[in-house]
Amino acid sequence: MPGRTFVIIAGPDGAIRQLNQYCQSVTGLTPAQVQGQRVWEILPTPEHTESMRTGFLRAAAGDIPEDQRGYWRGRDGGMFPAHWGYSCLLDAEGGGMGVVVTGADLRLSNRMQAELTDALDRQQAILDTAVDGILTIDETGLIQSFNRAAERIFGYRAGEVVGRNVSMLMPQPYRAEHDGYLHNYQTTRRKKIIGIGREVEGLRKDGTTFPLELAVGEVVVSGQRIFTGIIRDITDRKQIELEARRRQDELAHLTRVHSMGDLAAGLAHEINQPLTAILGHSRACLRMIGAGTADMDLLRESMEQIARQGERAAEVIRRLRKYVEKGEIEKQPSDLPASVQEVLGLLQHELREHGVRVQVKAPSYLPPLLLDRVQIEQVLVNLVRNAVEAMAEARVEGPELELVLVQSEAPAGVRTSVVDNGPGFGAKQPDDLFAPFFTTKKSGLGQGLSICRRIVDAHGGRIWAESNQPRGAVFHVWLPLPARDGRNGGLRGAA
Repeated sequence: MPGRTFVIIAGPDGAIRQLNQYCQSVTGLTPAQVQGQRVWEILPTPEHTESMRTGFLRAAAGDIPEDQRGYWRGRDGGMFPAHWGYSCLLDAEGGGMGVVVTGADLRLSNRMQAELTDALDRQQAILDTAVDGILTIDETGLIQSFNRAAERIFGYRAGEVVGRNVSMLMPQPYRAEHDGYLHNYQTTRRKKIIGIGREVEGLRKDGTTFPLELAVGEVVVSGQRIFTGIIRDITDRKQIELEARRRQDELAHLTRVHSMGDLAAGLAHEINQPLTAILGHSRACLRMIGAGTADMDLLRESMEQIARQGERAAEVIRRLRKYVEKGEIEKQPSDLPASVQEVLGLLQHELREHGVRVQVKAPSYLPPLLLDRVQIEQVLVNLVRNAVEAMAEARVEGPELELVLVQSEAPAGVRTSVVDNGPGFGAKQPDDLFAPFFTTKKSGLGQGLSICRRIVDAHGGRIWAESNQPRGAVFHVWLPLPARDGRNGGLRGAA
């Protein structure tokens, strides 16, 4: 269980049985203090007591209440924003034996969002106030002028560089290649970087390298061709972009952790079935051994059943752990159809609960893609769950979900389409769905599809939506095929 998710287990009447460690640390409560007390009487602030009591009792009765937001009592006597939901615990016969309350402390996500916004604001402020360096060179590459901003950027005084080759401001391999570029332009007049901004590396006087943005212009003065370079040091921008990506990855991980609470009821049900079978076979074996009537064939068959059911329970846990795992982004050659099946396995309880008929259409072979598999599966989980929730909310008769995988030639890639027969978009524009903080859910953060777009963009792909005919919606995810390394036929960029 992730360290920033609180979990409370209570009886059907609301009497608290267990608190996880994080819940204890946030609220300052101990199991001894809360044993037997009602969940809604001790955890939320007074204005949320009644709504929690209502939601809890609905879950205990087998209903599926909506997630709730509000404030909980903190260990320092204050309060903190929280988001929580309820999942009914079932016994072997399918009866309710209690309720699990799972949720998240929203201080972290609120702070991360504020810091991300602040980082982006600071990035824009840096770009708005930047003073660009300007230098000019002649056709042979000799520096003719060097302004004060260029002095500040490179650490040289103008007198130290004027009359020398501009390659002195470049690290290898740019330095060795620069004169060749000039010669090629003089003989062919074919422009490669003139009039086009590009990112390169610069070399300071102290020997350090740094990223810079370079735009080159050309002018003829008195019959002499002069090239003007406009230079911007983008070290700060690169660092801010890196930090922004890191924080966005943290936010994406947080959404996976949060969705785990929504999956809790289904996972409890999935695990309960194999555990019940394991207990049944184990007791049967013990009875046979105790009575002295053990039959080796029957014992062997029972033990094989126990092993199979144990593997089944372990697979459910593995799927959950894999979905919420956090790590560095690492793209590896991946089988996209296998990821689709992994996602459907993770969501199988929700699909069965809502009676959704699922069909997967894919060719017999699709080439591997270079993916961060966990992140792409997060995109697919989001799209499938959105479709299921939309169909359930609209009470669609005969809800259907179709996942279609198609290889495209130009451009080369694989398109995955998630098709439903739900209510569609109504008057909303499909592209608006991907905007940050845009949501149609009462308790939604409006970050799910925005994060999906960022993940797909980071893979060089594209995500878009369109209406399905005669009803429903289609979400498409196109991912490019990796370039082939001509030397060994392998995937370029694979570890």
